[in-house]
Amino acid sequence: MRSFRSAISIGCDMIECDVHLSSDGRLVVIHDHTLDRTTNGSGLVRDHTAAELRKLDAGQGEKIPLLQEVVELALGKVGLVIEIKQVPPLYPGLEEKLVNMLRQLGAVQECAAISFNHPVIFELRKMEPALQLGVLEGARPMHPARILRESGADVYSPHWGAADPQVVKEVHDAGGAVAVWPVDDAAAVAWCRYSKPDAIFSNRPREIGLALRS
Repeated sequence: MRSFRSAISIGCDMIECDVHLSSDGRLVVIHDHTLDRTTNGSGLVRDHTAAELRKLDAGQGEKIPLLQEVVELALGKVGLVIEIKQVPPLYPGLEEKLVNMLRQLGAVQECAAISFNHPVIFELRKMEPALQLGVLEGARPMHPARILRESGADVYSPHWGAADPQVVKEVHDAGGAVAVWPVDDAAAVAWCRYSKPDAIFSNRPREIGLALRS
């Protein structure tokens, strides 16, 4: 939560988080499927209750947030992009829980959902047509615009090195936007200047924002 507050305070347009399900069906915010790398816990996130997860130290005394806390922090201040970690192990019912939460909090219009699992995005389009959606890609596919259209997504989001002016043009011609990740160093900044995506995701927003604007 400290990182999210920092990103809001320096004027980021959006913050991004990854969502998993606890063993008791709560939407929790953590990057990995496992606890070992980023907390003082161990094992799979899905094997712990939300209460157990909340007792862990996620760095400098920070706790693993519930997604609801992040949504409530972002509302009215900044857009929120939620990455659905539906790559094995899968979380049955996660999409329904997400859509229901966003509806209850009145947050559908201020949030977007993205995933490497493109069928998940296709299903979300049917569940909630008003939710902005994006597909993640690690490499450069043959037909990025087709992937965008077939998944029903609004945003095509590749690794920065897998984007180029042709990709951006193809996606724009298909009515979509391009958002690249993770733009964290000078090489990525230089490539973005060349490719001209619509948005970038960065773990270093303060420094990268200054570099892109300079």
